[in-house]
Amino acid sequence: MGDSLRREVLQVFKKLHRTRLRTFEGDDYALQVVRDKINKEYKKYKNVTNQMAIEELNKFAKEVEHEIRTTVIQAVETAPGRVALRLTSDVLVDNVPYKDQKNSKLDKESKG
Repeated sequence: MGDSLRREVLQVFKKLHRTRLRTFEGDDYALQVVRDKINKEYKKYKNVTNQMAIEELNKFAKEVEHEIRTTVIQAVETAPGRVALRLTSDVLVDNVPYKDQKNSKLDKESKG
């Protein structure tokens, strides 16, 4: 494996762990489970030498990091039966409600 590819693999590995720390902040159990899973997966593929396979694995790791960063919401119980959501700025993206999307498509079709 070339130095640049090795560096990229390590960068993605570190990014996964940083994302884990931000996403599951304050949840010791989830932090440990996700840490173990990341490390287990990287150890499982540590002997892969095919450059194309390494690039595919690295691409998959980047996609996993993106999914965790943009879709996982942490819920913390504040009182019995009440939870508070801990949202990150990556989860809060501009969304267009489905109803508005559907109506805007119909408007464009009727005009065209």
